Amino acid sequence: MHNRLVNAIAMILAAFCTTLALAQSAPTVNWVPNPTSGVQLFTLTFRPANAQAGVRYPAIVFVPGGLGTTVNFSDANMQAQADLGFITVKFDPDGRGQSTNGGTYTFEDFGGFIQQDGLHSVLKYVAGRVDVDGNNIHLQSRSFGVTMSAGAIARYPHTPQVKSLVEWEGPADRSDTASFTGHDVADNAWWFEHEPINWLQQFRGDFIAVQSVVDHAQPDHLHTIKLNNRAAMQSFGGTGRARFVRVNGSTGAGSNAPNQTFSGTMLASTLPETVTLEPFLRTIMQEMAARPARAAIADINQNGTVEGGDLAELLSMWGTSNADSDLNDDDVVSGIDLAILLSGWSTQGTGTGPWNNDIGVWRIAVGGTPVRVHTFARAGVSSVVQLASGELVAAFQWFPENNPASFDHIALSRSVDDGLTWSTPTTPPITGLLADDRAPFDPTLIALDDGRIRMYFTMNKLVGASVPRIGSAISTDGIQFALEAGDRFAVSGQMVIDCAVAQLGNTWQLISPIQNADGAAYRATSSDGLNFVRQADLTGPATNRWLGAMIQIPKGLRFYGSSNNGVWSARSTNGSSWTIDSPPPGLPGADPGVAALPNGTLVVTATVVGG
Repeated sequence: MHNRLVNAIAMILAAFCTTLALAQSAPTVNWVPNPTSGVQLFTLTFRPANAQAGVRYPAIVFVPGGLGTTVNFSDANMQAQADLGFITVKFDPDGRGQSTNGGTYTFEDFGGFIQQDGLHSVLKYVAGRVDVDGNNIHLQSRSFGVTMSAGAIARYPHTPQVKSLVEWEGPADRSDTASFTGHDVADNAWWFEHEPINWLQQFRGDFIAVQSVVDHAQPDHLHTIKLNNRAAMQSFGGTGRARFVRVNGSTGAGSNAPNQTFSGTMLASTLPETVTLEPFLRTIMQEMAARPARAAIADINQNGTVEGGDLAELLSMWGTSNADSDLNDDDVVSGIDLAILLSGWSTQGTGTGPWNNDIGVWRIAVGGTPVRVHTFARAGVSSVVQLASGELVAAFQWFPENNPASFDHIALSRSVDDGLTWSTPTTPPITGLLADDRAPFDPTLIALDDGRIRMYFTMNKLVGASVPRIGSAISTDGIQFALEAGDRFAVSGQMVIDCAVAQLGNTWQLISPIQNADGAAYRATSSDGLNFVRQADLTGPATNRWLGAMIQIPKGLRFYGSSNNGVWSARSTNGSSWTIDSPPPGLPGADPGVAALPNGTLVVTATVVGG
């Protein structure tokens, strides 16, 4: 009897554990919106069967060939790749499979801009997952899928940065795909979107082409040779920018030396037809995931650090759509790109942009140590203020996943318990903006004596040679804001961004970091908080940037700024001369916002790279 009971319990436990294992390895369905087509894209995401909570894994997005769908990649192979320590994702491109909005959208784009935008949306979804290492995201494409892949990573090189593209026997240009697409070879405008060779030369990651002895669609290997040579940088003999190129593996049958170009129409070394493709590709993906991370997004000149050379390149491209300097992929080089570059600078080049960063919220009691109490995910450039009612309001630049209308916009959140808990962020409407105004960014909140809230922010135009300057909006309820006419502060020919503002007596003080001079800042004063007049610039140690917040204290002002070692602070009785506090506040992060509660407790918000 005892043995039968034990055996029965063992069988139940075994069945229970098997059920858990199956549940753990079962793919999850997500619907990712493509804002260009309006289609909800069907995706399946696979995790390692032994996935650990809190661990971030490299990720692979699989792009089907032909006019394919998720069916092109078997669940078994997707899970086998995942079990090697990856998050793997497959999807139905726009107009295919289940990505048709219930059958109302069936347009086939043949890997053009619409489907490239869809793939970009999937990549953003993957980068935003809490179990994904945002610096280790890869694409694996089959055949015609290289068209969609090359276009997506060239047109959106930063959000996120794709570390490698591994493609199998993909076509290079219209000579390979005209018969497949049925499109006129003379229609250059259409082919501009649809030829991977046009885009691949812009990719700065790792590029692997997989080619068998007998190609599945072409009579020779010329298409693979073209793609390899176009991706390879000039020092490798190519015309592209890829930091690493290779055909097939580094060892074994079909291997080739890396970083070389080829001539002719046939490769001397190709993958034998006897090699099973899926296990071979899994080995390649493990190699790509283990390779060194790409340079930081803001390292425009790719010299390994984010510094003055990158700033010079970004400024030289101001107002254009240059892909290298357009760090947030919104088709214009503007103030937000500068903020991203400065974020990378402040973290010695390790930052990957504000969409991968979080804002931490700390409380510091008088004489106490900082205690982190909250996190605003995918956010940066914060400010916090306490209203007369006691309510705290935080403002920040927000990059939510799957919410395009709020992405890269100012958001607000509120706390009624002195900063311990916070409401879900919302993006406040700002009336009075013109059609060519970029959405304001870099908010600074001020509570006025009459109960209104003024929000200072950086303003710029969407196109043209506009120079960023400081503007403002006013609100009576903290929910809706109205633009206040004119500039609060501007410097002719120089960008002014990310200001800090506080009142000292009857005078308003404004500080904004000078972009090409560490340790220096613009300073301006105003009698009404609207019309600021430039005063003598502030200076200080080059390691201390005047990027942060300013608050009133009993005997003057205190400024909280950014450095490579966290937050620094200084005090002043007049706003023009400052004494640096020692020791510093002991807070990590950059670009802090600070509010002082009546009992002396500080509530501090600061951008933290990677959370």
